[in-house]
Amino acid sequence: MHASSCVQMKNHPLIVVVVAAVLAIGLAVGLSLAFHKPEPEAPPTARTVVSLSPPITETLFEIGAGDQVIGRSDYCQFPPQVEDLPKCGTALSPNAEAIVRLAPGLIVADSSVSTPKDGIGKLGPAAFLPWLTAEDIINSTRELGRLTDHVVEADKLANDLAEALSRRAPGDAPRVLLVMTPTPGKLSPITFFRRNSIHGRMLEAAGGRNAADFDETGVPIMPAETVIELDPDMIIVIDLDDELSDNRKQQILHDWGTLEPLSAVKRGRIGVLHGQHFYGAGRRLLRAIDELRAEIQRLQKS
Repeated sequence: MHASSCVQMKNHPLIVVVVAAVLAIGLAVGLSLAFHKPEPEAPPTARTVVSLSPPITETLFEIGAGDQVIGRSDYCQFPPQVEDLPKCGTALSPNAEAIVRLAPGLIVADSSVSTPKDGIGKLGPAAFLPWLTAEDIINSTRELGRLTDHVVEADKLANDLAEALSRRAPGDAPRVLLVMTPTPGKLSPITFFRRNSIHGRMLEAAGGRNAADFDETGVPIMPAETVIELDPDMIIVIDLDDELSDNRKQQILHDWGTLEPLSAVKRGRIGVLHGQHFYGAGRRLLRAIDELRAEIQRLQKS
């Protein structure tokens, strides 16, 4: 090609624009590579896990990942074999020395606002899972399966929980006040289970409407006067003890019997259920729903 032609092509406006565009693209790519911060990746499948939450620990065992759990919180008690695992503090106060010594592939805790996520994250790969509402528990159960390579088992459990907790009480269902065990001889203040909680969903699934039909964001307590104003159709007391003596049960019934204006007292519709499974996870939670349903049906016949 003649030299003059080369010069003409080099100075051609279109050629200049194309070259400039290519250079601009190259510069942009180079800058993006230089300053781009990759998105944080989810922890890889963990072969060893320290769990700092009792319901999460229970769920890990339920989905078949129990042999991967090498450390647990100070409060983990179920299943019984967790008692043989090293204690690693709690989600609120993790024992850094114990956790680092175990060198887990994953530390898992609930994502409560009180959980020191930054501090725990410095001890090793960590995952923080919401564990408050029914939806939280179902979704986090699936995530535990992904994190531990037990997807099939976790999905099965999550599906069973979703099916049970999706049930809603009919409009004419009894109004039930679900409460915790009172202090013997002292009924007020009364700790109740909120409508916007997992226990509220369990009550609905069991066929009862929550007499405390409001969303409580603070401490779920109320004075006896408020209970009288609500006047629920029935009251079911949940005691944490797996073994409840007859004397203790009679004391609970006696305490509630002092609120004579209540319709539930007049009709003998005060029930008492007990066991740590009412505060458990997984299929123990399903067992609790079944027992709630049976108690509601029993009280309706009284």
